[in-house]
Amino acid sequence: MHADLLTPAPVLDSPPAHLPTGNLDVHVEACPKAPLVNRLGVVSLALDGLLDWVGEPLLEVQGEAWRSSRLWDWVPQWENERLRATLLAPWGQRGLALRLEPKAPGPIRATGALSYLGLRRFGEERLRVSFHFDHDPWTGSYLLEARAYRTLLALGLQGDPPPSWVNWGERFEWVWEGGPVTLYLGLAPEADGARTTALHLRRVGWEGLLEGTQRKLASLYEAYRGPLPEVYRRHLVFSYFYAQADSLEGEPVLLTSRSPHYYVSGAYWARDALLWFFPALLRVDRMRARKVLRAAFLRYARWPGEHAQYLSGPPLYPGFELDQAAAYPLALARYLEVAGPDPALLIELREPLEGVLGRIREEKHPSLPLYRTFLSPTDDPVREPYLTYDNALLCVALERLAPFWPEGKGLQQEARAIRETLYRQAGRNGRFAYSFEPGGAHTFADEPPGSLLLLPYLGFCDRQDPLWQATALWVLSADNPYHFGGRFGGEGSVHFPFPSGFSLANRILSGLVRPANEALLVLEQAPLDQGYAPESFDPRTGLARTGVGFAALAGLIAHTLAGGR
Repeated sequence: MHADLLTPAPVLDSPPAHLPTGNLDVHVEACPKAPLVNRLGVVSLALDGLLDWVGEPLLEVQGEAWRSSRLWDWVPQWENERLRATLLAPWGQRGLALRLEPKAPGPIRATGALSYLGLRRFGEERLRVSFHFDHDPWTGSYLLEARAYRTLLALGLQGDPPPSWVNWGERFEWVWEGGPVTLYLGLAPEADGARTTALHLRRVGWEGLLEGTQRKLASLYEAYRGPLPEVYRRHLVFSYFYAQADSLEGEPVLLTSRSPHYYVSGAYWARDALLWFFPALLRVDRMRARKVLRAAFLRYARWPGEHAQYLSGPPLYPGFELDQAAAYPLALARYLEVAGPDPALLIELREPLEGVLGRIREEKHPSLPLYRTFLSPTDDPVREPYLTYDNALLCVALERLAPFWPEGKGLQQEARAIRETLYRQAGRNGRFAYSFEPGGAHTFADEPPGSLLLLPYLGFCDRQDPLWQATALWVLSADNPYHFGGRFGGEGSVHFPFPSGFSLANRILSGLVRPANEALLVLEQAPLDQGYAPESFDPRTGLARTGVGFAALAGLIAHTLAGGR
């Protein structure tokens, strides 16, 4: 495959310093070194992307010598000798609250500089809008609107108590003579919603907003009993709030990431959403899992297996990927295994799932129960069109869905046929090939986002299977050209020639004790991407090299630490 036909992640000389926070309605990029917000945004289905206020910085609390920490592994807090600043994205609210608590007398000053309104998918477009600043005496809100032919996004701000001095414009300054002070920020599609949301947040008050958020975060964490609890919480909450959202229009959305640092943020991948993030969500919030599962089938499954899709559904980056199509039946099976029979859901999702299975059948071999793919799990063109991992994933998805499906016997028969044929065709020279032509060429390789190490975890084979054991031995050895040793070792691929965050999950889920322990050590000790697993990292320093801000991968890491399945 020609290198110019690949679209790998940009390689980073050094990972960015960023501090994500937010809730299902808003995402926030703050700074680890000082209480400042670089951008604040929402998901827009109407514009098919992430709509962000961006500043230089957008909001900053003046002061020096700050120390940062996090409440409940998610809510940023900064302190110096004079002041404590806490930035809260309150649960269930489309806005923020910034609490400023003095530790010494003196004025409190918050400043900001608006730069532009950005629309992000893979890249970012600076929208051609005009900014309008106003003060609303009815609610007491200071207003910022971005208008094109109409308002696209509005922000309302209120201080409690009101500031003693205000300069309100593209560069603004608010000053209080003392504190404590809470600054409330409400977002909406236009000014009426923004000004009233800011007032509503002020009515609920800091303590009420903080308490509601603490309860929600505690509910996400309370059942965990696995290793590295801090690492688990960090990855779980990042994925919970950055791999899904409620759009500006009030609809649930699934996406790879809301982070501006992830190179293909603001779009939907079925694999990222349903294979990597959904199992972690299902563990901690079953009601939300049902809601996003419906959204996946009813909005996105009309185009099953496409490489990447707009948030509204249609293809963004075309190219059929079998593992992405197989993610639909497997996600539905996983939900039903946990929640139990759900006849109403099956009736609602029957038509879109039949569409998914019909699209998969279009890729069937002329005479064998095997299925082609155009792109691999790294989203690159394949050398041979039949992938062992992809077909094994489909086999297991059909097998697990069969007990709940009206035509379950047919799914079981197809799964059995895929398994038997895959053993005959993919077993080459005593181990599994990664890709092959039936009866023809084959390639020994591995790709961490769809690794052969996962076959027992998926339920395709058991760990005593000699073909799999030989395959695992090769993947984890120096014979694999993308196996990396060193303190922070792991496996990579052509797409990212460094150890991958996916390889950490693969090693743990493989059930192989020594590789699993090595992966846990990396998660515990490596700096990675501000502590989050990136797409890949340096084997010597442990610093991220590609794919930072990767929320869907964070979901996979959380699911892995919680025991998989």
